[in-house]
Amino acid sequence: MPIEAFRTGFPGTGVTASDLAVVVWALPQTAATRRDHRACAALPSRRWSLARHYGEAVNDRVRDRLVRALVDAGYPAVAPVRLPAFGRATSERFGIASRWSERHAAYTSGLGTFGLCDGLITERGKAVQFGSIVAAIDLPATPRPCGDRTAYCLRLSGKECDACIRRCPAGAISAEGHDKERCFAYIRETTMPFVED
Repeated sequence: MPIEAFRTGFPGTGVTASDLAVVVWALPQTAATRRDHRACAALPSRRWSLARHYGEAVNDRVRDRLVRALVDAGYPAVAPVRLPAFGRATSERFGIASRWSERHAAYTSGLGTFGLCDGLITERGKAVQFGSIVAAIDLPATPRPCGDRTAYCLRLSGKECDACIRRCPAGAISAEGHDKERCFAYIRETTMPFVED
């Protein structure tokens, strides 16, 4: 929760959850990166891999600079994914999970809805990385354009679509949803060694 992240960075403060704002941004992939990635079947394109890796490094710099600018202006702020407590955990209910999810922060902030694959789908698609910070600052909430948490997923909205099922090289997406363990194993055993070469 945002208050837990904030209190990790600023323990002992009298700040409450209602004093906080979560600021979220989206960094979309370029048309060239999307084009190259569409042409691949079993492994990510080189351009996609580089954009993902270096894009997250840029995202970390955005997080750090925004936190620093807000703190310098008198608004205590933290980037939850930059805190030592951030990491993966195993949830009894959900399996592999993060202690802070940029996708969930983006959903809550009205930037998209979830798909069958568990990814966040924006109005413009899924080729995007998200970042967020939590700050003790009074900002108006952005209204969420959709009431349904899966509104942008064609299949979960009742339309004919199996694009993510067909596209998943790990076979981790089915009509029943996303098999996180199978997906993570594929990333760890197949994709990561390829990307690191």
